[in-house]
Amino acid sequence: MKKLVLVAAIAATTFGAVSTAQAEVTTTANANLATDYKFRGISQTNGGPAFQGGFDAAFSNGFYVGNWNSNVNFPGVGSGLSSGSAGLEMDFYGGYAGSLANGIGYDVGALYYFYEGVPIAAGAPELDTLEIYGKVSYAGAYAKLSYAVTEDYFGVAAANGSIDQSGSTYLDLGYTLALSDALSLTAHYGLTSYDKDVANNRLGTGTVDSYADYSLAATYAISPKYSVTAAYIDVDDDGVDFFNNEQITDGSLVVTFSAKF
Repeated sequence: MKKLVLVAAIAATTFGAVSTAQAEVTTTANANLATDYKFRGISQTNGGPAFQGGFDAAFSNGFYVGNWNSNVNFPGVGSGLSSGSAGLEMDFYGGYAGSLANGIGYDVGALYYFYEGVPIAAGAPELDTLEIYGKVSYAGAYAKLSYAVTEDYFGVAAANGSIDQSGSTYLDLGYTLALSDALSLTAHYGLTSYDKDVANNRLGTGTVDSYADYSLAATYAISPKYSVTAAYIDVDDDGVDFFNNEQITDGSLVVTFSAKF
């Protein structure tokens, strides 16, 4: 019930603001087929392929809501999950975006990650996570900070046994360079900072307070509706130490075919 209340709260807040302003709405849908699903540098499909899709509704007054979904398959290391825990990730989000006269864009909102069909070991933290975020962008560059509101944070427990990781953050920095009308390059750096230190599972001693992920991607627009992206994605040694599973942490090339409707 708590999960449904969180999703409903995001939708109600956004739609309430929209209805007051009687804004016009533009809806779009998307679908992806990827060789792997990596989230913040870590494979969410145990190195396997992913089929993903969702929809977005953007209102003329700047508000928006959306949903995005993907299959997942977690190996269990570092999260308390049983081995081979397959299921579905469903993301629900809403917010407000706009731009200033000087060309600086901004975006604030909330995003709820909901996981269906993934078994959780007794006493382990849940995967379901609610984050609020703020983003600024300018001329191809952006900076975004996400802040965890829920105690549960993607199934991560602290080294001291606490399952309360509220206050954990994710810093997302990136820059996209358009090489032509069809081809672009995007560089990304991310930093996950845990509110409470997590265990160094690889060494079996010590703790980890954060880890970084990074990627370099090339996207080619086949047409206005279809595109293909090739991205090399990796994490630093701290990420390897915590997750302690080469299948999900090793740097790799991920190819994604995308469609917009």
